[in-house]
Amino acid sequence: MSVFIFMTTTQADEVRGLTTPPAALDPVERQGGVFILGVAVLADPAHAIHHALLSSLPQLDSADSAFPPEIQA
Repeated sequence: MSVFIFMTTTQADEVRGLTTPPAALDPVERQGGVFILGVAVLADPAHAIHHALLSSLPQLDSADSAFPPEIQA
């Protein structure tokens, strides 16, 4: 049971540092075109530059039936 932050491609690019340096995080893409990060990043001072954005995004527990599945290779 883990809680994840959900974001769009644009938001994922922002926290990766593709639109606003420095690059610090690497959200994982899931089916449906959404990206996820564990909520633990909100407690990490190393990612403080992204806390305002990330704390405003939706969160979902991985045990929830609405949680998007992994992308199959």
